[in-house]
Amino acid sequence: MPPHWPFSRSLLYPLTAVLVALAVVPVGMLGWGFVTSNREQVATLEKQYLTRQSVGLASEIELRFLGSVGRLRTAAEILRSGAKGPLDGEAASALLRDLAAGSPSTVLLRLLDDAGKGTFLQGAGLSDEALRRLEPRLGNVFTATLQGEPVNELIERLPSVGSVILVSLPVRDAQDEVVGVLQGVVALQDIASLLVQDSGLGVTVDVVDHQGMVLFSSDRNRVGRDARANPLVAQFVRRPVRLTMTYQDPLRGDGSEMLGSLCPVGDPSWAVVTARDVDVAFAAVNAMAARSFLLAVLTGLVAMLAGIMLARRITLPLRKLADVTTAVAGGDFTQRAPVASRNEMGQLAENFNVMTDAVDRYVRSLRQALQENEELLIDSIRALAAAIDAKNPYTRGHSERVSQYAVAVAHHFGVKGRELKQVEIAALLHDVGKIGIEDAILLKPEALTAEEFAQMRNHVVKGAAIVSPIKRLKDMLPGIRSHHENWDGSGYPDRLQGDAIPLVARLIAIADVFDAMTTDRPYQKGMSLEAAMERLRAMAGQRLDPKVVDAFFGAVRAGDLVPIARSEVA
Repeated sequence: MPPHWPFSRSLLYPLTAVLVALAVVPVGMLGWGFVTSNREQVATLEKQYLTRQSVGLASEIELRFLGSVGRLRTAAEILRSGAKGPLDGEAASALLRDLAAGSPSTVLLRLLDDAGKGTFLQGAGLSDEALRRLEPRLGNVFTATLQGEPVNELIERLPSVGSVILVSLPVRDAQDEVVGVLQGVVALQDIASLLVQDSGLGVTVDVVDHQGMVLFSSDRNRVGRDARANPLVAQFVRRPVRLTMTYQDPLRGDGSEMLGSLCPVGDPSWAVVTARDVDVAFAAVNAMAARSFLLAVLTGLVAMLAGIMLARRITLPLRKLADVTTAVAGGDFTQRAPVASRNEMGQLAENFNVMTDAVDRYVRSLRQALQENEELLIDSIRALAAAIDAKNPYTRGHSERVSQYAVAVAHHFGVKGRELKQVEIAALLHDVGKIGIEDAILLKPEALTAEEFAQMRNHVVKGAAIVSPIKRLKDMLPGIRSHHENWDGSGYPDRLQGDAIPLVARLIAIADVFDAMTTDRPYQKGMSLEAAMERLRAMAGQRLDPKVVDAFFGAVRAGDLVPIARSEVA
């Protein structure tokens, strides 16, 4: 089964990504640059437009204001040059009528002498209620004007006429003495209409006074509100200068970003603020950005499809070759790479197949040599064990039988592979140390003395010493040295206990005991299988590992372990 190719290991994904990037990045960068450039140009044009609009409106308001208030000032100067007595009579009435005719927005005119008597002219648009509300203010400013101070006062939301400017001007004689007062009330409805006319899509126009209050606006809901939180208005309150900037309008309350421009009016001390919603101002640019993004996405999808097809065409032969090399690296030398073309990939696959053929032949020869080596080693070990066993006619074939028994028990214990081979060889060599035991002790037919038994016990240490210089047999040492250790710790040579005894030694121990019980010896007759199994069951937990005993019984029940013919006495 070919291996799975995750994202981090496959060339398909980064190669596709590179191809997509090569197609999308230039389009994206071009679109981004184009949109950025256009946004900057639109921002510049919007600032210029709003600046021109605020300047134009400021000039228009100032001209309209001066057109009405300026006539009153001119009339006051005319009266100064010709005043010689009380300011009443037909001449005063004619003057007021001329002023009213030349300024339709003037809704009230009064020409009073220093005693407060004189001529009064009321326009048709001024209601009686509005006049009653004006009377207190007219009286207050009359007194101030007699002191020689002209007064311009804004009065908001007057019934029938809306916001008005109350103008009170001193009238002087030839000796510059104040002899009367010229008062006029000028309606400002035309200014509010002007703001509405000049407001466009997304554009708000406000007129604020020097305290930051909105006097007029294209949005009626803003009139009369404090706009000092607006950074443009805040700057005007501190210092009246022209200013254009981007900000958040506090009177909107929606957090939207505005592009605004402020221009002081001059006379009166008002300012015009024109502002456009940035989203509206940049609507065309945003639409262009959306189209550029859509184009980049479509280009990316096309590039992705093309990239995947091209990347698969490039990476598929590599994947197949990688799958084959993985199988070969795992030991399957029957695999060959498909040669689908005559290009560089095809040549690479062909060369790999030639190399694999050579490696396969070389590995086969190595395996054969290794097998022959192992067979030679085991045959040599068997010959050595047979030679040791042959010194005593009662132990002839003992090591071979112990090896077979131990392998059968190990198999049922779950030992596999290389460890099973170690059990086989260690069992063959478990008594190799008897080479160093004197024949008088080794071949003695009767029971050994305590001193002789102590020397006999030493065969496990000698066996380990004999085998230890051989590097290939170092894994056999635990079985040779420790196969006479007892599960309860009463064995030799190290008095190991329980699981501290190597498994290979525990497996050899039960095979050694079983063979000793089922073969004839000078001091005993070989037991039957049933009797031997009964003895082994009794030894479980004392001399033998209980789990190994269970594995032994399992091997017997399965027919994998049967007593071999009793040893022949030579």
